[in-house]
Amino acid sequence: MRKLQAYFIAASAVFFSLTSYAANFSAAQIAQFKQLSPSQQQTLAKEYGVDLSTLVGDGSGSGSSDDVHPQTITPRNVNSPSHKQSAQRKKPGQLIDFGYDLFAGQPSSYTPVDDLPVPNNYLIAPGDEIDIQLFGAKNVSYQLDVQRNGSIQFPELGPIHVAGLTFRELKNNLNNRIKKQILGVDTAISLGSLRTMQVYVSGDVYQPGAYNIPSLATVTQALIAAGGFRKTGSLRHIIVRRNHKIIDRLDLYNLLLKGETKHDIRLQSGDTVFVEAKGPEVSISGQIRRPAVYEIKAGETLGELIKSAGGSKADAYLQQVEIKRFAEDGVHVLTANAENAQGLDLKLHPGDKVRLKKVSDQLQNAVIVRGAVTRQGAYEFHQGMRISDLFTSGADDLLENTDQSYALVVREIDAQHHIKVLQFNLGDALKGAQNPQDLTLDNRDQIFVFSNNLNTKAWRETKASAASDKQNGSNQSNHQTHQIDPTTGVQLVKDNGPQANLFTPNGDDQQDSGPFSRQVLLKPIIQRLREQAVNGHAVQLYEISGSVPYPGTYPLVEGATARDAIAAAGGLLESAAKDQAELTRAVVMPGKVSLNHARFDLAKIMNGTGSNFALQSKDSIDIQRKTNWTIDNTVQIQGEVRHPGTYTIGQGETIADLVARAGGLTQYAYPQGAVFSRAVLRAQEQQHMKMLAANLRQEIASLALRRQTTDAQYTTSPTEALKVVNDLNSTSAIGRLVINLPQILRGREDSDVMLENGDKLYIPPRRNTISVMGQVQMPSNFTFNPSKSVQQYIDMAGGEKKQADDERVYVIRANGSVMLPNQSYWFMRSSHPLESGDTIVVPIDTDYLDGLSTLSTATRILYQMGIAWKAVN
Repeated sequence: MRKLQAYFIAASAVFFSLTSYAANFSAAQIAQFKQLSPSQQQTLAKEYGVDLSTLVGDGSGSGSSDDVHPQTITPRNVNSPSHKQSAQRKKPGQLIDFGYDLFAGQPSSYTPVDDLPVPNNYLIAPGDEIDIQLFGAKNVSYQLDVQRNGSIQFPELGPIHVAGLTFRELKNNLNNRIKKQILGVDTAISLGSLRTMQVYVSGDVYQPGAYNIPSLATVTQALIAAGGFRKTGSLRHIIVRRNHKIIDRLDLYNLLLKGETKHDIRLQSGDTVFVEAKGPEVSISGQIRRPAVYEIKAGETLGELIKSAGGSKADAYLQQVEIKRFAEDGVHVLTANAENAQGLDLKLHPGDKVRLKKVSDQLQNAVIVRGAVTRQGAYEFHQGMRISDLFTSGADDLLENTDQSYALVVREIDAQHHIKVLQFNLGDALKGAQNPQDLTLDNRDQIFVFSNNLNTKAWRETKASAASDKQNGSNQSNHQTHQIDPTTGVQLVKDNGPQANLFTPNGDDQQDSGPFSRQVLLKPIIQRLREQAVNGHAVQLYEISGSVPYPGTYPLVEGATARDAIAAAGGLLESAAKDQAELTRAVVMPGKVSLNHARFDLAKIMNGTGSNFALQSKDSIDIQRKTNWTIDNTVQIQGEVRHPGTYTIGQGETIADLVARAGGLTQYAYPQGAVFSRAVLRAQEQQHMKMLAANLRQEIASLALRRQTTDAQYTTSPTEALKVVNDLNSTSAIGRLVINLPQILRGREDSDVMLENGDKLYIPPRRNTISVMGQVQMPSNFTFNPSKSVQQYIDMAGGEKKQADDERVYVIRANGSVMLPNQSYWFMRSSHPLESGDTIVVPIDTDYLDGLSTLSTATRILYQMGIAWKAVN
């Protein structure tokens, strides 16, 4: 900040000294003034009464012949069609002209280079400033300007002619003269501010004209001062003229590509820099390090172009470089081998378009390992390679949950990339010693290794409690994330700590959906086998279902047997009936397919005493379950029972059995309000709510349309109806089944319900309340009084609203059933129809709904669900 203030004060002094004749400013003074901010320039001009345009305008003021008049330069329009190269922004697939963006910028009549060191051969001329410091017997400093006559005015020595001397000669001459005439002093001589000089920049540059540039400036600095090149200008043909003679030629490609500055010479006053029109150009794209459009000279070759473009990328296919060449009869395509001298020496023609293609992504001389291993990826292939060569140690090379009983080799068998599949036992293969499972590999084989996560039905069958299932299932979480290797396409694994379980429950079973599961890894293999089953080729797939950990579709491997199919599916579950299994085989006949079913003894196949039959295309194996195998079915009972919790049930158990196993009801239980829910009903109820919401939304749309096309008055607000739609969409279904628990507990078999897996029973505590809901003034809860009637409770809630339908009032019992007062003797006063926990609902009048008939059904469902949630909570 202090430096800026000092500079401003100095500039003010210079400015003040010039106000006597503002038109005669030197280039150095103008340049110094221009270093100030616009606001500082305006402040100085206003303070001293000088027209700012005389300093930064068109420079029309008179001055000495050595001063260059500053030009009026408009800001550069980078979007102008003729100057797009000045600020090229590369679009996808667009090639830029090489080198032009380096010199693009705003023209400037002054380019300061005060920080450059002054060479000893620098010629002193008028306008330079010489700094002289004397020390010793006398300490003083001088800043002496070289006058127009070429001399400096030394205070104690008088005028000394210095113009035409080199900087080295100046220092020697002044040092000798000062020491002779002033005794006892030493000198330190340097150059201060350097003169500016006038040069001309012409040709295909952005702003041709005369420019004030420092005396040390070179050709490239003059070009930058002129704003760089037009798109039509040549970077390779730049001429420097001095005294009407060509003194040098500059090819900027030598500077840009090689760093050579030999021809970037220092200019002198009066020099002219001329940029010729652009010469022939070619483009190069594809797998090249610096794709662009390049200007070429006559005789340049393909090899020189590739070198100018930075060389080819590692994945470039140099044996077939594509060259599109314009000819009289159209575009010809040439192919050059850039790996030999003949191809590199190919002469380029104007307009050639060179493209380096990419090598094939197919891995050569490699095998790929995918799945539940610690190091997925490609491995170098060698003749005689076996499975055991890929895994030195099962403990180090395999994940903890790797299934070692089932693994696959996928092998391409022809040029069309058709595949066949081999199956092997990974655990046996790792034993080595010429084990038959240690398969010999071919080039480009892919080995698939699968996970064997224990959170499956096989694991569940060893547990007696669903609660412990959930606890142990969470402990089997796979703490890994996965990425795809961009080179090999292999899925890579990374440990990220605890995460959610990768297996999603689906009813009774657990789905095998981990990252290295059969479901995930087999999917592309099965898809390829389906696609190649054409032209009479049978699809090489089979199915296995039933009591196996991983039922599904599997590749039909060479020589596959029933035992191989069971190994592929993870073995047999404990629930498997080993004496009962079924094979379904498709027999293809002309014009039709016949299915044959055959039973076989599974136990004999597994122990080797029976016929291990071979599998065929489209075979289906069903491993049947043992009779009454339901040890994994669980239900929950909560609320007012002596021992609430989760219970494993057998086939045929009922609600009465469950309550008895839970120790019976407590003294606070209210069995009339029991809530019983079932998973299948919950799904049906959720679907019904979605249909109601959709129907109601359609009715609302129809109502809105009627209101736009008629002058009739409607009373229902669509906003109220839409709120019901939102409630239907956001409310979770309960799946409640209305039961009469008191009758069940009294032994009424016709009221009892047989339990299913996932059922839930909740017995609430007794609540001595009556609720009034719907179209009443103040929906409320009241203490139950058996002597009060339905109407009396409605009156206690403020009475019905205007839109209420008082003829259709109904009561929702605590058990979820619905009763109508005007149709049932239960509501006769003498029979005490109301009971503790009942809810009185006053519905909205159908006429008031303007035809929204679905709205009353939707609100009734929401009321019933609300009552159930209220009981549970």
